[in-house]
Amino acid sequence: MIDVHDDVWLDVLAGRVIPTQLPDQSRAIALEAAALREFIRQQEEVAYLDSPMIDAEREVELVARARREGLLVSRAAGARTRLGARQFGLAAAAVLVVAVGVGVWRASLSPSAVVRGVDHGTVYLEARDPTALKRQLTEELSAAGVKVSVYERLGRLGIDADLPQPLPTEVAKILERHHIPIPSDGALVVEIEARTPQ
Repeated sequence: MIDVHDDVWLDVLAGRVIPTQLPDQSRAIALEAAALREFIRQQEEVAYLDSPMIDAEREVELVARARREGLLVSRAAGARTRLGARQFGLAAAAVLVVAVGVGVWRASLSPSAVVRGVDHGTVYLEARDPTALKRQLTEELSAAGVKVSVYERLGRLGIDADLPQPLPTEVAKILERHHIPIPSDGALVVEIEARTPQ
């Protein structure tokens, strides 16, 4: 904790108060601070007077020594370093653009589905977006000439279709792309529910 004498001492040392303006009980402390202030001021003047003048030859010698010691890089090497850093920055930006592009491309693909099993001829799927997957399967199968019926049962969206026999290659590719096993009797029944978060 700073007391009154400390405040006086600091004020005199900073030059904010003159010792002769203080009461007698603080004057001894103030004179001590004034003496220290004067000593410090004399040291600054001596240090300034002893400092050498600017010496261009000495500066050139110091810069050359720093380059020899590897502390300074020549201008040409500095330009190469900046060029390398710029090329690295461009490469990093290109990688970022590719990563974002791949992410956007993957997001535009079909809603990812996971086959959860087959029970009594019904294929059970889980998908991020069951409605989008049902729509996509319906459109793809219809475009391949398959008559598709859609339904909803117990919170699951369903597709029911009679596949032509023999199975056309185009329909087989659609089922394969969605990881749906080909039914042996030609009766395709798929039920889709929302994927539970992991």
